[in-house]
Amino acid sequence: MNSEEDKDGRQRQMLKVMETLKIFEDRMALNKSEEDNAQKALEDLIELTKDRSDLILNQIDEIFEIMHKILESLKFEERTRFLAVEIVAQLFSNIREPEAEPFLAGRFICRMFSMLKVIDDNPAWDYDKLEKSCSVHSQGKKGLARLAATMGGQLLLGKFGRIFESHYDSEEWESRHAAIVANALVACTCSEELINKLDLVVQPVMQVVEDTHFRVRWAALDAIEEFSKKLSPEFQHQYYNQVLPALIKASNYLENLRIQLKAVKAISYFSQNCESDLLTPYMNEILSMLLRYLQRGTQALNEAALMGLASLAASLKDSFQEYYRTVMPYMKVIMMKAAAESNFTLLAQSVECTTIFGLSVGKEIFNHDIEMVLQFLISSEASKIKTEHPMRNQLLKVWGRLCKCLGQDFQPYSVVAIPLLLQSAQLALHATSLDISQSKYSFESVLTLQDQKIEINSKVLEEKATACEVLCICADELKEGFDLWIDEAAQTIVPLINCDIHEGLRKISISAIPVILKSSKAAMEKECTEGSEESSFKGLCSYIALALVEALNKEKLMEMQVRILESLNECMEISGATLNTEQINYFLHIIMEIITTGSALSGSKVENEQTEKIRNTAVGCLTTFTKAYKTSLSQFLDQLLSCMACMWENGRKAEERRLALHIFSDVAEKCQEEALMYCEDSLRFLIDACYEKNSEVQQIVAQGIGVSAEFGGSIFKSHIKEALAGLKAILRDQETLHLDNLPAHVAAVSALGKICFYHHERLDEVFDIWLSHLPIVCDRDEDKIVHDQLCSTVEKFKGELIRRDNDTRLSQLLAVFAEILWVGDNAATEETVKRVIEQLKHFNSRLPPDTWASIMFSLMPCRAKNLQLILSLF
Repeated sequence: MNSEEDKDGRQRQMLKVMETLKIFEDRMALNKSEEDNAQKALEDLIELTKDRSDLILNQIDEIFEIMHKILESLKFEERTRFLAVEIVAQLFSNIREPEAEPFLAGRFICRMFSMLKVIDDNPAWDYDKLEKSCSVHSQGKKGLARLAATMGGQLLLGKFGRIFESHYDSEEWESRHAAIVANALVACTCSEELINKLDLVVQPVMQVVEDTHFRVRWAALDAIEEFSKKLSPEFQHQYYNQVLPALIKASNYLENLRIQLKAVKAISYFSQNCESDLLTPYMNEILSMLLRYLQRGTQALNEAALMGLASLAASLKDSFQEYYRTVMPYMKVIMMKAAAESNFTLLAQSVECTTIFGLSVGKEIFNHDIEMVLQFLISSEASKIKTEHPMRNQLLKVWGRLCKCLGQDFQPYSVVAIPLLLQSAQLALHATSLDISQSKYSFESVLTLQDQKIEINSKVLEEKATACEVLCICADELKEGFDLWIDEAAQTIVPLINCDIHEGLRKISISAIPVILKSSKAAMEKECTEGSEESSFKGLCSYIALALVEALNKEKLMEMQVRILESLNECMEISGATLNTEQINYFLHIIMEIITTGSALSGSKVENEQTEKIRNTAVGCLTTFTKAYKTSLSQFLDQLLSCMACMWENGRKAEERRLALHIFSDVAEKCQEEALMYCEDSLRFLIDACYEKNSEVQQIVAQGIGVSAEFGGSIFKSHIKEALAGLKAILRDQETLHLDNLPAHVAAVSALGKICFYHHERLDEVFDIWLSHLPIVCDRDEDKIVHDQLCSTVEKFKGELIRRDNDTRLSQLLAVFAEILWVGDNAATEETVKRVIEQLKHFNSRLPPDTWASIMFSLMPCRAKNLQLILSLF
C-alpha cells in the first residue's frame, strides 16, 4: 500500500473510531456491550495515532473532551479509564510543544490528582493490598506517571507544580497524601531530568515528614525511600543532614509499627548509596536502634534491622571494622534463635547479613566468626530449604560472598557449595502458552516470545540466574581450584547465551564464559605435564568460541552484540589459537559482516553510536585474532582485507578509516610483503588521501604509509615516489603545525623515517627532508619513537655520514642530537639518550678536530655547552 492509500485508509478508520466514541457525549455510563465496543475503539485510536499525529490534529479538542468525561466518571470499567489515560499521554507525546496546551494539560493533571485522593482511612491498611483494591488511586498513579514521562519533570513541575504544592497545607489528609505521592512519582519517573533540581521534589516532602496523620507520614517516608533509590547519590549527598535525623526519629515512633518499619527500611535504602563520612556522625544512634529491634522487635522489624545493618556495612566498608565486634554477638544470637525455631527466612537473612559484614571487614577479622556461618549453611536446617524456595536464592548469594571473602581459602567448602550452585543453575525453564487472562500463580512472569504469550516461574529464573552468577565468582576466585567443575559449569552456562526467555540470564552467561575459560587455563597450566589437560582446554575453547559466534549470528539486539563481542575478544586473548580452518572461516564471515554492514550509518544518533560501538568491538576481535593466529594468517588474507576497501572509500568518516587502518596494519605487520600484494590498491587509497584537508585522515594515512614502508618490501618500493609526494603535502600543510593537528605532522615525519631506514641503501635527499623536520618536541610518546628511529638510521649509515662532502648534513644531524639532549626526558627515553651519546662519541672520535670544532661553533652556545658537558661525563 502506498503512502496516499495508507493515509486514506487510516483516515477512514479514524472516522469510524470517532463515530463509536461519540456515544460518550451525552452519557456518563454505558451498558456492557457498548463499553466493550468503546474499549475496542479506544484501542484502535491508540494504534492509529502512535506514529501519525497528523490524523488527530483536527479532532484533538474533541478527543480530549471525551477522555476527560471517561476519567471523570467512576462508573466506567477500570480498563476503559486506563485506555483513556494512555490516549491522553500519547496525544501529549504527539504535540510538538506540550507547553502550548497548558489548559488541556492542567485539566488532566488535576484529574489524575483527584484520583490519587481516592483512598480510605483504615488504620490497619496494607499498602500492597491497597494498590490492588483501590483501582481509582492506582489508575491515577499510572496516568500521572505516563504524563510525567511524556511532558518531562521540569515542564510538569515548573508549569503545574502548584497543583501539588497547594495541597501540602490542606486540612484534608487525603490531599496531603496525594501531593506526596504525586511529587515522588514525578521525581522517580523523570529522575535523570530532575537530578540537578532536587529542591523541586524533595523539599515539599521533607516539610511533611512528621505529619500528624500516620498515612501522610508513611507516604513521606516511602517517598524518601524512592528518592534514595532513584535520585542517588545526589539525594544522599545533599540531604543527609535532614533525612537521617528525620528517619531516626521516625524509627523510634513507638505509637505506630508501620511508621517504624518504613523508617528502618528507608534508612537501609538511603545508606546503600551514601558515603561513609556522611553516615559516621549518625552511626552510633542508628546502630543502637537497629540492634534494639534485632533483639526485641517483631519478625518484620528483625528483617528490616538486618537489612539496615547490611546496607551500613556495605557502605562503610573498612570503616565498619570499629562496629563489627559490637554487632556480631547480636548476629550470633539471632542466627541461633532462627535455627532453633526453623525460621528459614530469618536464618537466611541473618547469614546473608553476616557475610556482607565479612566482605566489608575482610578475611582476617571475619575468620574468627566464619565457622558459625558455615555450620548454619551446611546444617540440616539450611538444607531443608528446597529448590525454588525464595530464601534459597539468598543462600546461594551467601556462598558467593563467602568465596569472594575467603578467596583460595574457600576451597574446602567448594565441595558443598558448587554442587548446590550447579543444581540451581541447571533448573529447567518450563514455558507454558498462556491461554487465560490471568496467570495461575502470583509469581509467574508473562512475556511475549515469537508473537506468543507465555508464562514462566520467575522464582526459577531468579534462582538460576543467581546460581550462574555465583558459579562465575567461584571460578574467578578459585581459578585452578575450580577444575573439577569446569566442564559441567561450561555445559550449563554456555547454552544460556541463546536463552530467549530471559535477557538477564544471557548477560550473566556471556560475562561468565571468559572467567570459566581463565579457570580452565589456570588448571591446564598447573598440570602442564599432562597432554590431556591441554587437549581438554583447547576443546573447551573451541566449544565456547563457536557458541559465542553462533549467538552473535542470531542476535539482533545491539547491546547484547557488544557484550558477546567483548566476551569473544577476551576468550580469544585467553585461549590463543584453538579453532580449525573451518571454524576460523565461520568466525571471520560473521565478524566481517558486522564490520562491513555497520560502515554505512543511517539511523538515529543513538543507533549510529551503538552501531559504531559494535563495529569498533568487532575490529578489536579481529585485532586479537590476528595476534592469536599470526602463523596462519596468510591463508585468510582475502577475508581479512575484504572489508577494508569499503571502509576506506572517499566520504567515509575518519574513525571508519582508522578502523580500516587497524586491520591493514595488523595484517601487514603479520603477513608483510604478502599482504601488500593483496592490497596494493589500498596503498593507492592511502597515498591519494594524503591530499585531503582533514588532519585526522592525514594522520591515519601517514601511519598507513609508515606501516607499508616497514613491511611492504619490494611492493612498496614501486610506490615510493608517490608516497613521498603525499607525505610532503602533509608536511607543507600549515594546519598540521597547529597544536590540535600535530599528530598528523608527527605521523608523516615518522613515515619518512621508515622510508629512509627500510628503502634506501644509501642516504639521499629523503634523509635531508626528514632531518629538516627533526627533532619533534611535542611531549608525546610518538616523539620518542621517532628519535629512537633516527638513532637506528644513523647507526646504519654512520660510515657514509663521516665523509667530508657531507659536512652540512652531519652538522644538521648533530644539531638535532644536541636539541634532543637539551630537551631531555620529554623528547627521548633513557635508552635513546644513551644511543645518542654513543653516536656523538663515535663522530667525535672519527672526525678531524677542526671539523668537530666547526660543527660545535655552528650550534647555539647553550646547546653546544650542554653537549660538551654531557660528553665529558661519559
